[in-house]
Amino acid sequence: MTICEQITERFPVRKTAAQKKAFRQWVMGECAQMGYTARIEENDKGRQQNIIVGDPEHAEVTFTAHYDTPSTILLPDLHIPRNFPVYLLWQIGMIGGMLALAFLVGLALGLLTRDGDLLILGFFGAFVAMMWLQLNGVANKHNVNDNTSGVAALLETMQRIPGDDRAKVAFILFDNMEKGRKGSKAYARDHLEMQHTRFVVNADSVGVGDVFVVAAPSLAVQLPQYAKLEACLAAIPEKETRFFSSVTTRMNSDFRSFKCGVGIMACRMVPGVGLYLGDLHTGRDDTADQGNISALAEAFSALVKQL
Repeated sequence: MTICEQITERFPVRKTAAQKKAFRQWVMGECAQMGYTARIEENDKGRQQNIIVGDPEHAEVTFTAHYDTPSTILLPDLHIPRNFPVYLLWQIGMIGGMLALAFLVGLALGLLTRDGDLLILGFFGAFVAMMWLQLNGVANKHNVNDNTSGVAALLETMQRIPGDDRAKVAFILFDNMEKGRKGSKAYARDHLEMQHTRFVVNADSVGVGDVFVVAAPSLAVQLPQYAKLEACLAAIPEKETRFFSSVTTRMNSDFRSFKCGVGIMACRMVPGVGLYLGDLHTGRDDTADQGNISALAEAFSALVKQL
């Protein structure tokens, strides 16, 4: 059984405090079996429970992924990183749909009570409730790509790195990315050198699609580690890797909490849309390509070897 399959079977949902605690304990045990020193760091007055493996402050590269899972939403969380007009149309459609549904709720309430004030209150209340549910609603039971795939890629990378190279690398599994990157933001605030100067590579939703999309700010591109990362990712067989500036690429994950952070996701190519990733935050997020996970783990371990 692969690591991704183990996590999917044992910890498919990691949203409540108890679910996260059980998963963290399992990760700590896996790290110990592989010979790594791991710890839980509490940031933001204990509200963020980040898993730290190694010494990120001194590592030449730190690989990261978020381990929390999201709520179920009415519509799929579509990622269209390079086609802004289509992305904008989708966002407008989502907001328009929510406004229309909220209006219907308010209208029904107003007609039932014959009270215009309740119509308005019902409209605004329904809209705010839907927005709240995006972050705090019913837990999604299917989270294989988002982000079990990224966690599995990091754990497989750990397995591949020999003992002599482990001082050069660190790993962080962040809490609460799905609530606005709270885990990585809090960690970055507590570790300003990490936030501003250290090379961070984040894997998020890497399990579906034949194209790896890499987004990096100019500060990361200028570091010597980036050229090596680029070469290792470009050498992945039977997959395509495309490299872009994070300024012009719509990817929102924990790498954006770091000035030298690089984000990696996997996408499909869709005619008329371009790079596309769908089904996140829905019941259809139930699969991941093990080939993607293993390919990234091999590329990441190759990077560490070259440092």
